[in-house]
Amino acid sequence: MKVRPVYILNFTLIIIILAVLFTPFRKLLEKIQSNDAQSEYFIPKTLSEKQYDIDLKGINTSDINLRAFKGKKIFLHFWGTWCPICVKEMPQIQKLYNEKGKKYQFVLIYMKEPKENVLRFLQENSYTFPVYDANSPIETSLLPTVFPTTFLIDEKGNITDKIEGEKDWSNLDF
Repeated sequence: MKVRPVYILNFTLIIIILAVLFTPFRKLLEKIQSNDAQSEYFIPKTLSEKQYDIDLKGINTSDINLRAFKGKKIFLHFWGTWCPICVKEMPQIQKLYNEKGKKYQFVLIYMKEPKENVLRFLQENSYTFPVYDANSPIETSLLPTVFPTTFLIDEKGNITDKIEGEKDWSNLDF
């Protein structure tokens, strides 16, 4: 029985793929990748000047740049009224803002919807926390891939926590 060269080539490729996936060689590749190449979605430990530079258009508050909050604790929250989990969290966030609004800078940035929807939502629910529209590009590493996404940033600009999805906001201290 004659074996065709195509079968030998396919068999060889399968063996190589399995070797890469299921041997210590894979761990070596992962280590090289993690040390040499950072994803553009890499979450920094500390905000850079570029990451702080977000022009914010106030919806129910004054316009400001995120840099103005440098040196203060920041509750940076990305959300939308189209997001059921975001809407569900809002009463707790309002309560948190009422209790700790002087201790933390609340920056809630709505995304992917018209301003009118956000204004109507805020008015219908009597929410008073500051809501912004980002008027300048947001550094990729801060862009949410899940809604809601919250960054807790301390006075030194360190990201102490990144919360994706639903969270019980009844007790916050960072």
